[in-house]
Parts: sequence; C-alpha cells; structure tokens
Amino acid sequence: MSRAGTLPDMEPAAPSTTLELRFEHDGEERSVVAGEGDFLIGRAPSCSLVLVDDSVSRRHARITCDGSTWTITDLGSKNGVKVNTYRTTQQRLHDGDRIDLGAVRLYVRIARARPAAPANVVFEAKSEKGRRTEILDVARLDTLLASREGSTQSSVSPLAAPDESERAPEMARLAPGVRLFGDAVEALISCESLDETLERILELVFRSIPAERGVICLHDEATGTTTPKVMRTLEGAADEPIRISTHIANDVLERRQSLIVNDPLHDERFGGAESVILMHIRSAMCAPLYRDGHVVGFVYVDRQSVDDPFTSEHLQALSALGILSAVAVERTGLRERLRHEQEIRGRLARYSSPAVVDRIVGTPHEPGRMVAEEADVSVVFADLCGFTAMAETLEPAETVRMLNQVFERLTEAIFELEGTLDKFRGDGLMAFFGAPLPMPDHAERAVRAALRMQELLAELNSYSKRRSLEMRIGINSGAVVVGDIGSPERKDYTVIGDVVNIASRLEASVALPGEVVVGEETWRRVSSLFEGEPLEPARLKGKRQVVRPVRVLGPRAD
Repeated sequence: MSRAGTLPDMEPAAPSTTLELRFEHDGEERSVVAGEGDFLIGRAPSCSLVLVDDSVSRRHARITCDGSTWTITDLGSKNGVKVNTYRTTQQRLHDGDRIDLGAVRLYVRIARARPAAPANVVFEAKSEKGRRTEILDVARLDTLLASREGSTQSSVSPLAAPDESERAPEMARLAPGVRLFGDAVEALISCESLDETLERILELVFRSIPAERGVICLHDEATGTTTPKVMRTLEGAADEPIRISTHIANDVLERRQSLIVNDPLHDERFGGAESVILMHIRSAMCAPLYRDGHVVGFVYVDRQSVDDPFTSEHLQALSALGILSAVAVERTGLRERLRHEQEIRGRLARYSSPAVVDRIVGTPHEPGRMVAEEADVSVVFADLCGFTAMAETLEPAETVRMLNQVFERLTEAIFELEGTLDKFRGDGLMAFFGAPLPMPDHAERAVRAALRMQELLAELNSYSKRRSLEMRIGINSGAVVVGDIGSPERKDYTVIGDVVNIASRLEASVALPGEVVVGEETWRRVSSLFEGEPLEPARLKGKRQVVRPVRVLGPRAD
C-alpha cells in the first residue's frame, strides 16, 4: 500500500439515511425531506417546515439526526406531539411512523441515503508482477462493431498490448452478435408497444441473418393456440400470408429448443411435411420465445435459395433474439397487469382502506370487479350538527379547510376498522362495513368506528376555541344490494335497500347531537360488547313498523 499522507480536515458525517415527511395540505399530498442539522416544524416563518394551522405552535417540534437515528422533540408546544397516537416529549422515529402535531398529521418515510461516491475503495500503489492488464478501447470497439460481418481485420493501435492484436479476429467475429444484442436491447427499451418491439426485432433478424421470410408468433401454453404477430419477407412487409412449416414450429414448441434445418426436404423429421414440399424450403430456423421455463411463442425464418445456408452462428443470434422477444412479451403482460391494477386501486382507494384494497386486488378471480349482489352489512350515517351556522361566520376557504380536516379524521376511523366510505353528503357521510369483503363482525366494527368518530371530533374541537361541532350517528344492519350501481356513463360502488333507509332515519330523526343510535338488528349482534340504553319505540318516516332503537353508551368493561 502507498504511505498515507496528511488527512484533510474531516467534514461532519452526513446522515446515512434520509427522512421524508408526507402530509396533506389543502387537499393535496405534499412531502418534504429533512436536511442536516435541526429541522424545525411550526407556524413561524423561520421554521424548516411551516404548517399554517391553529393547532400547531409557532415552534412546535424539532427533528434531529445522529448518524442513522432520527429523533423528534416537543419544543413545549400547546397541543403536544404524538407518535403513533402516543403523546411524547422525545421519541426516536422509524419508517412508517405517524406524527400528530395538533390536528396536523404527518407520515415518516426513512430510507438509506445514496452515497455520493463509490464506497469501500482501496488505492494500491504496489505493482504485482505476473498480472497482465487487458484494455478495451471504447472508441476502437465502436469502430469494430461497425465493421462488416465476418471481417477478421480490425484497426489496432500501435500502442496496444501484444495480445490485443491477436484477439482482434476473435473480437471481429463476435462483433456482429454484440451489435445485434445491443440493438435488440435498445428496441426493448425504446418501443412502447409489443407489436412495435416485435417489428423491430424481426427487422434485426433480417439485418443479421440471410433470411428470405420470417414470422414471430405468440403461443398460449394453456390453450395451445398460436397467433402470428409480425411477419415480413426480404423485400419488406409481407403482402400475402406467409405459410410456415408447422412441423418445424411444433417441434420447437414441444422440445423448447432452437432448431436449424439446412436440407429439410431430405430430413427424415420434416421431409414428408406438405408445407416443406410446397414451399420449396431449402433452409429453415426456428427459436422459441423462452422465459423462466415457459415458451410464449417462436420466431421462424427460412430460405428457398440453395446458396448461403443458415449457420450455427445464425441460430445463436436467432435464439438470443427469441429470448429478448420473450422478455418483451413478459414486459407487456406485466405492464398491462400493472395498468389494470392501478385502475382498480385508483377506483377502490376512493372508498376503501388500503388494507381492503390490497386484499381485493389480490383475489385470483376477477379482482376489482364489483358486481351487484346481496350482502349482509352494517350501514353508518353521520351528520355534523351546527356546521352550517358556523360556516356562515367563516371565509369559504376556511370552511373547506375545516370540513376537509374533520372528514379526514372521520374517514380514518372508518378505514382503521376496514370499512367502506360510500360518499360525503354535504356536512355528513355514509359508510358501511361487510363489503366488498365479507366481515362476520361488521356490526361490531361499525359501532366501534362510530364511537371513535365521536372521540376524534371532540379531539378536533379541543384544538380551537372557535370550533364546537357535534355529530349524530345512526347505524343499522341487515341484507342489502351492494355493487356498482348507476348509469353506463357513471357507476358508484354503493348499497341500497331498506336497511340503508332505516340507518339514515335513525341518524336524522332519533339520534341527538353527540349520540350513536343503532337499530334492533345491530343491537342484537353487539349487545354483549357495548353498554346501551333502549329508547322509545319510533315510527320512522316512510316505515309502517315501529323501530326500537338503542343509544350506545360505550364498550362494556372487561
């Protein structure tokens, strides 16, 4: 090793991880990355992250990093700091943590920082006798790759190592394959559609192989069907259908091996094939589109001319292009599945919790399809009391901000228990439990979510003296029709039925501000879990039968 000289002054070690805070502001998702040093959060303009919210103090909290450890500290804020719902004065942060600063919620994302330079490098000055160094001149390689196929001459610098000139013929022989592979990879990366990719690959086949006709077909192993995708002749695009030897193609599909036949008329395997005889095939090659143990198709080329038959090098090139074609097919299928899954997730995420979305997307049969069907569910209606009067004293922007803040917390209570958000209705909302995924305990989940919603609203009220909202909640359980319901132009995932109407009436006509009122069937299912107070029988609007509602007081003591 070379002797170490004087070390330069060392800079303070940068964090080995990065911390990103994600939050919602004015209905949009935002994110900010904490830098080195103290990262201050609060309402003050001098803070690193400024949160304009009455529940946040001017200097609310500080985040610091010691190597790979991130810590949040409460700076004596009025409404405190909570990490994963627990109040703290100082807490180490982990990836996925939730931070509550008053009414503002942030989510933590911690990832390993990318090094600014390659790490673990050793500079060695001592020479090692006997070790030979091989140098590849990129500029000269580019010239070599551009040379004619089969050339054994190469431009070699006089200063090249002695063995480089000896290897030039071998490199020249390999150059066409290297160039072909590079062009195929470029096509794989740059082309948008499968058809375009296969067109480019077949074009490369004709550039590198003396083929007169060629076709790429896709094969479905499950059904055994074969579908031509792209085809061409030496002159270009094929004007007429190309007939290929099915015997040769089937042999490749069955054996999963590439095949070259230079005299098929006299080959005992294919000589009697009608396609070979009628088309006067003198030389043919076929390679499977092989990927991870599966054959998804084949690429086939042939010649009718007697001269210039196919060689083993041609077969190797065709086989490589077949593998890359299989990658293109796989990539297209993956892209289509991802696009379909993103569409499903985007639609489901509007009204289902992430956990429920994951389970729906993961179902093997028709994931995300919401066919209307009968289901046993519990329906929840909630309505804010006094919000209309309060909104008259606020600016429109402040009204929207407050309503969004309230709905965000109420929706959180629904999603925590894997409920489905049906819709927002002015200053209220509708949700249900038990669909799209069945839940034997949906009544219990609905009641627990309702009680949690009341707690969260009270917590939000405590952050501001100007805010004094209350909420009525009605719940009913039973059979409904659930699914995508609406016109061909627009359908919404919702529930309909008498159970829904009764839940709505319980909220609007029976429940008082701050109360959770449930129907008879709901109470029958949860009476062993919650304390309740029977109310006077009520005849609800539009209903003949009398309903016997129950006011839920809270969970029973263990």
